[in-house]
Amino acid sequence: MLGLSAGLLFLVIFQFSYSKKVDPPFSVVTKDVRIGVKYQARETHITGNTSEGGTFDFHAKALNPSHQNDKTVILSKPLGEISFSSDQKFNFSSDFATLNLDEKNILFNGNLSLKNSWGTLIKTEELVADFEKKLLIGPKRITVKSEFGSLESGRMEYFYSSALDEEIFFTDGVTVEIFIE
Repeated sequence: MLGLSAGLLFLVIFQFSYSKKVDPPFSVVTKDVRIGVKYQARETHITGNTSEGGTFDFHAKALNPSHQNDKTVILSKPLGEISFSSDQKFNFSSDFATLNLDEKNILFNGNLSLKNSWGTLIKTEELVADFEKKLLIGPKRITVKSEFGSLESGRMEYFYSSALDEEIFFTDGVTVEIFIE
C-alpha cells in the first residue's frame, strides 16, 4: 500500500515532469516516503531519458522537492551514471545534486567525482551537466587524471556531441603533468 501511495504521490508532484516529446518518461522508485509540510523520498532510484538522446540512472540517499520550482528536486548523496549518447558515459558521485527538469540539467555540489567511459577521472566541488547542449561546465577548481597525465585548472567546459566530436576547454590557470614511459 505504501508503494502505491508513493507512486501516486510522485505522479501528482512531478505532474508528468517532461514534455510529451520525451520517451520514455522520468521514473522514480523509492524505499519509503515521509510526508509532513513537504515530502521526502528516501533511498531513491531515478532514471530518465531526454529527447536529445541523453540518459541518467542513479541512486540517492534522499530526494527533496525544491521550494522555488515544482520541477526541481534536490538529491543527497547521488551516485550513478549520466550518458549524452551510447558512446560516452560518465559515472559520478557527489554530496548533493539538483535535478532541474525544466532546464534539463543536473547541478552537482560537493566532492564530485566523475569518471568517463575512457577512464578519465574528474574531481571538483561543482559541475553542471546540461543535457540539451551536451555540455559539462565546471565553474570551480578542477582536477583531471588520465592514463596520459593530469591537470588542474580554475574552470572547465567539456562539450560532447558525438563519438568523434568533443571539445574540452580549461581556463583560469592551468597546470599540466604528462606521464612519459
